[in-house]
Amino acid sequence: MKFVTYLDQGPRIGVIDQDDMVWSLRDLVAMFIFETERTPDAEKIASLLVPNDMVLFIRLNHGRLGPLHDALLYGRDHQDRLTAAGMVRSLDETTLLPPVLRPSKVLCCGNSYGIYLDAQLKAGLMEAEKWPQDVKMSFLKPPSALIGHGEDLVFPPDCEQWDYENELSIVIGRTASAITLEQADEYIFGYTILNDACIRDIPIWTGGLDGPRGKAVDTLAPLGPCIVPAEYLGRDPNDLRVRTLVDGEVRQDDRTSGLLWTVQRIVAFVSRYITLMPGDVVSTGSTTGNAYITGKWLKSGQVIQCEIEGIGTLENTIRRGHWATTLPPLADR
Repeated sequence: MKFVTYLDQGPRIGVIDQDDMVWSLRDLVAMFIFETERTPDAEKIASLLVPNDMVLFIRLNHGRLGPLHDALLYGRDHQDRLTAAGMVRSLDETTLLPPVLRPSKVLCCGNSYGIYLDAQLKAGLMEAEKWPQDVKMSFLKPPSALIGHGEDLVFPPDCEQWDYENELSIVIGRTASAITLEQADEYIFGYTILNDACIRDIPIWTGGLDGPRGKAVDTLAPLGPCIVPAEYLGRDPNDLRVRTLVDGEVRQDDRTSGLLWTVQRIVAFVSRYITLMPGDVVSTGSTTGNAYITGKWLKSGQVIQCEIEGIGTLENTIRRGHWATTLPPLADR
């Protein structure tokens, strides 16, 4: 079971089945409730269970996905009728949005793979004494940076070193503050993919590599294409294959087993300092093979695909942006 947010006269929550068909989850649940219970208020109940906002949906349904799965199984037995009623559509014909449109925060952890740290040391991009000793909470990305699968990834016109980082991302299911390592799984709703797109030719005076001008710019957080609930992943999140392709060329290929810390430790560690809330996204960091190491900077017109086993492929086209207005020069000081 994979949840998406898609566009249909506004955002809607859908579920993708094994045949890459997108089901309108609210309509599906309403039909299921009415036809199995003959409840006159089925549509009202479904609208409460399946709002249009993924954050609220997660808050309401974390740990209670069984009835939604039952509704999907019921729908498969009546797929022709639901398709005729407009409740089912092809994924290829669906406009996907970021699965979480407005999380309270997107927190990115950096330098999480030993192989990436080794590559930086060999390239002279990191000093050995700066090797992280535990989870590194590097920066936040604002919700305004989020885009969905299929949307253009737009870099500002005043930079040239455009980079990518394919990252397994954790979607939080319930409010977490100073939780233990053993409790962490109870707070994880599911997993998705974040392309931690970034700009590397950033002046030091404006914040450097991890500053907002390098990491938090509009569109520099492609997210999706879906959220896979933890109980439906069917794999160990700490051992998933991660691949990045640019115009079909493999740039990154690793497994999350290369992370220096597990997803459970990341959630527990972060929660000691920052309260995590339903729908928040915690990205685990990227392996080596990005342009920072290879020098293969992204170019306008290229297509980047971020794949993670069990989740899917997040695809975006690269584009150079432009500014319609200019700022006047600074006065002499």
